[in-house]
Amino acid sequence: MLFARSKQNMAAGPTRKKTAAAIHQEIAREVNQLLGRIFAQRRNSGGTDLEAIESALRVARHQAGASTLSELLQFEAPLQDQRQLPCACGQQARYQELRSLNVLTVVGWVRMNRPWYFCDRCHEGQFPADKTLNVKGTDFSPGVRRMQALVGQEAPFDHGREQMKVLAGLEVTAKSEERPAEATGADIAANEQREIVRVVQLDLPVIAGKPIPILHVQMDGTGVPVVKKEAEGRKGKTDSDSRSGFNHLHRRYRDC
Repeated sequence: MLFARSKQNMAAGPTRKKTAAAIHQEIAREVNQLLGRIFAQRRNSGGTDLEAIESALRVARHQAGASTLSELLQFEAPLQDQRQLPCACGQQARYQELRSLNVLTVVGWVRMNRPWYFCDRCHEGQFPADKTLNVKGTDFSPGVRRMQALVGQEAPFDHGREQMKVLAGLEVTAKSEERPAEATGADIAANEQREIVRVVQLDLPVIAGKPIPILHVQMDGTGVPVVKKEAEGRKGKTDSDSRSGFNHLHRRYRDC
């Protein structure tokens, strides 16, 4: 189990109860503070600002969710018989200490503590929990990276940053929008290449019949948005685009 301390730890039950109690207490505190602000605003203004209330509700939900997630991501030091892991160099990496990592999730920033292992031979460290939680080498959770990839493929990255702020309530940079989109594109290209190799290696049947004397290929063009650095020194899709300096659309062709 990911969050269980250990099967042999007899205090695991009370510890889980303590963690659950802390989570409930944090959620209750956030809700009470929010209700207090809403009622105070209603008394002062004599009315209700629905947009302000729903925005405040989302912030409170994120804060409570982040507190809950942070509690769940507090790993304990491994037991004495679990303090070595295989290293890529063939030796054993030994447990050293607990180290923290700040991760942006769909409910906001959370802080996790997880075991760190170090190999004395190759001097490489590893965090098994990072691989398990799919946050190895990044400070964005899988849910946030999925959001970034979706908004990054639909609009310029700076616009995607604004979408993340308005729609999800998350503050990110334009550069952080670009990286997941590029990584997703690389994954798609790699998957396509694997499919091509798989098809090429198939033992396809010999086609029987008359040869086709003429094979027609149709090609269609479309505008593809590109980042600013890719548009430097290149003309836009149309003359009007070039005259106006709006040159981030470029023509790409697909076979049909």
